[in-house]
Amino acid sequence: MNPREFGSRVTGPLPRLVAILLCISPVPSLAAPVPGFVLHFAAAGDLGGFAGGATLTNPGTGGFDGAGDGYLHVARSFAAQLGANNAGTEFGGNWLAAGVSRVEMKLNDVDADQDLEIHFCIGNLFNFWQYDVGFVPPENAWGTFEVDLTDSTHFTHIISTDGGGFAKALQSAERILLRHDRAPYTMAPDMIQGEFGLDELKLLSSPPVSAESKTWGSIKSLYR
Repeated sequence: MNPREFGSRVTGPLPRLVAILLCISPVPSLAAPVPGFVLHFAAAGDLGGFAGGATLTNPGTGGFDGAGDGYLHVARSFAAQLGANNAGTEFGGNWLAAGVSRVEMKLNDVDADQDLEIHFCIGNLFNFWQYDVGFVPPENAWGTFEVDLTDSTHFTHIISTDGGGFAKALQSAERILLRHDRAPYTMAPDMIQGEFGLDELKLLSSPPVSAESKTWGSIKSLYR
């Protein structure tokens, strides 16, 4: 993961890091996220606007809907920061005003050599938060996971140069990020060699399911 993914190990004061991020990252245009929006990754080569230092591909097959459906494949062939970010207009703007309260996604542990713990992050270059609930995708299969945006106690502040709170980050979101990480959660995530698949990323406004919902990830983590 490169500096665009908020996982750089660049040394020096945080303002300098933010300046570097601003220079490297595409400048998002703020819009309004829409409840009901779904990112499908259906066609081969379609990355859905995701970018980052990991190897990102879409094979055009093997997605949640089967052989004719693509997905975002995120991979590291050596131990490094694993993740991808999206600064598309679909994710920029005021999530609170739009009424988006949940994010749902399908995840797949494509390479089962090491156990993945995928976290969702949201905010802007000055105020960025990570969801503490780590998603553990099933091995070579798709599982459904969701993020509850209504409870800030489930999030860790991993970037702050403006002192903004979680609500402020949602009101001025510029991008989302999915990355492997393990506690303690800091700007620089845990490093790993591995691969994961992402499909059917949805923005929803219905009441959230509890963070303790019995997804495959939570069940597997209990055994782990």
